[in-house]
Amino acid sequence: MSDSNLNLWGWDKKKRTMIRFMKPGDIFCFRLNEEKYCFGRIIAKTLVGHIAEVFDYMAEEPIITESQVVLSSRLIAPVVLDSYSLFDKKTEGEWRIIGHQQDYIPTDVENVYFVYGMGIWSKRIDVYGNDTPISVEERSNYPLLAPKGDSYVTKLVLDKIK
Repeated sequence: MSDSNLNLWGWDKKKRTMIRFMKPGDIFCFRLNEEKYCFGRIIAKTLVGHIAEVFDYMAEEPIITESQVVLSSRLIAPVVLDSYSLFDKKTEGEWRIIGHQQDYIPTDVENVYFVYGMGIWSKRIDVYGNDTPISVEERSNYPLLAPKGDSYVTKLVLDKIK
């Protein structure tokens, strides 16, 4: 294995990945539209899905190289994926795990938070699962800890690349 400990097996090896086998460092690919595929990586498991980053690299084929993974940046802010619907049950979109980065340690996640709870019971949670009580006013500073599906992520990406 190389320095990045990256193992890519491609689009056709695994059409489905059961949620219990998904883990941080998994590299995924999804069909953005008829012309493009997007790529990303699972950052962490959370209460309601998996927190993921979507790379700024896109291609006409569902193929990414190790160097493209290493050189890619985040296109959008990390998002909580509905990993059960996208990867396990495959009820929307076309998403597949196409590789894994062994010993993956997330970077640039110090200020990534989501919010859950209601009113005075609101909490802010980081990618490691650490939560902190926050005020009702602070809630609007963070995205909800809610799983997002294909149409939501696709819209975020399309809005960003326009």
